[in-house]
Amino acid sequence: MSIVKKIFGLIPSSKRRQLPLMLLTALCSAVIDLVGIAALVSVLLVVLDENFLANNHLFALIYDTCGFGSERAFIVAVCIAVLVVIALKGVCSVALGQVRGRFMMRLFADLSQRMYDNYLSRGLLFVRSHHTTTLINNVNAMCHRFAHGVVSPLLGILTEAVVVVVLLVLLSLFNPWVVLLAVVVFVPVALIYSRIIRKRMAENGREENRLQVAQNKTMYEALRGYADIEIAGAKPYITARFARGIESLRHYSLRAMLMRASSSHVIEFSLVLGVVAVIIVGLAAGQTVGSLKVFLGVFAVAAYRIVPSISRIVGSWSEFKRNQFVVELLTTELSHEVEPTSQTTERLPFEREIRLEGVDFAYSSAPNNNEGAPNDKPNGVPNDLILNNFSLAIRKGEKVGIQGASGKGKTTLFNILAALFVPHKGALVVDDKPINTPELRRKWQNNIAYVSQDLFIPDVSIAENIAFGVEPGQIDHARLRKAIATAQLGDLVAGLPNGVDTITGEAGCRLSGGQRQRIGIARALYKEASVLMFDEATSSLDEPTEREIVDAVAGLSEADSNLTILFISHNPKTLEFCDRVIEL
Repeated sequence: MSIVKKIFGLIPSSKRRQLPLMLLTALCSAVIDLVGIAALVSVLLVVLDENFLANNHLFALIYDTCGFGSERAFIVAVCIAVLVVIALKGVCSVALGQVRGRFMMRLFADLSQRMYDNYLSRGLLFVRSHHTTTLINNVNAMCHRFAHGVVSPLLGILTEAVVVVVLLVLLSLFNPWVVLLAVVVFVPVALIYSRIIRKRMAENGREENRLQVAQNKTMYEALRGYADIEIAGAKPYITARFARGIESLRHYSLRAMLMRASSSHVIEFSLVLGVVAVIIVGLAAGQTVGSLKVFLGVFAVAAYRIVPSISRIVGSWSEFKRNQFVVELLTTELSHEVEPTSQTTERLPFEREIRLEGVDFAYSSAPNNNEGAPNDKPNGVPNDLILNNFSLAIRKGEKVGIQGASGKGKTTLFNILAALFVPHKGALVVDDKPINTPELRRKWQNNIAYVSQDLFIPDVSIAENIAFGVEPGQIDHARLRKAIATAQLGDLVAGLPNGVDTITGEAGCRLSGGQRQRIGIARALYKEASVLMFDEATSSLDEPTEREIVDAVAGLSEADSNLTILFISHNPKTLEFCDRVIEL
């Protein structure tokens, strides 16, 4: 019941309301299957029982009512009717399968979106502390497994269980011995098989997922670090690592396939066992082989539907156990779920200054971005503080340089000023207003443009990169042209065959380093941000290009005296345009 409650809790409320419909489709599938079985039994009885009209009042009634001239004509009519019923059964089964399929895909989509929103709402610190491929796997593969490897098998078990129970009840009306025999033969075999594989499937599923994530990591790192791998001659090492992962994944995948495939053979064995038991028990009871014909025929037809049902129940149970770990994983991940921050375009008023007041920050104890005002932790001050009782005031319109050795907290300081990190102690204050809620952080960030050394350039057009976050059809082209001209990107755009519609390539690979940084400047100008933050934005550029970028930034300040510029650099010459330089 605990796992069922967790599964139910993971299903969105909109989908919970559809569960009765899914149960109804399961029952309809069961009824349709039973109709198919009844049709096949009808054919069996009229063929095997020479006295079917005398022994079956329903057949006799239909025969007389429809005015059949001979038993042969009646048998042909029954066979044609059965074909029609089986065809209609197939059409209905496909339609019901479509309903269930759409439900499962919608469940996957909703849960995946929920996980995606959850991760993006938990702040930069959370994202940086988890491997990208693990988060991607959880959003995509784990949500897909939940829908198709947990919920779908459980609905399948319910459907097949209804079929089996109803079929056994109907068979008991025909001959209770058939039911007793089916229960005695099939149930123990299924229980023994499921007990044997249950734990193995659960362990196998966890290991398969771990190995799949590891393979994704290896592939991601190989593509991301291709140049370093090639220069270092490390390709054999990376290739061998990937090959070992594939071999391990192959081992566990084959193991899962073997356990799934073995279920059909186990059920096949139980069917043969049942037939043998019918013959032995019947002969021992003094019945002739002839008298066993109808009994065997009915048992065979029942087994024709019961055996696949039990096989699917066992298979679905195995698949559920294989993916059961997903329920725990998603429950744990979503236990930290927070309401997504309102994506308002409203900007926090900024007229006087930005202040940091007595800020302490340590990565080991930093609060989540969606918490309220930061408070002192009950365990006292952490030992690994990056910033310790740090205070700073930046006036509106100032150009402030920040320098210091690596690891001294320059980027951390920027992330706090940009409200991406929440300090352990102290506060970020704008015009005497503490930035201490997700809503205020969003409004403050609407004032900021952040240009880093490794600027994020998605694989879209130059126009979409500059007007980042704006749908292509909603881009203000007059504003775009002004941003391009001010960032000195006019010559680049004019020289491209598709102009601003040119695709930049993955991570801006079709642009030079200086062009990428100018894209960042143009993005800030299009946003009309009041605070520009440059984090080592020129450190990877050659000296002439760096000078051009710095002159362009200085020119922005000259054109707008209210523009506040914060610039991190190791190079003192780069910071000469600043009003003051802070060394950490």
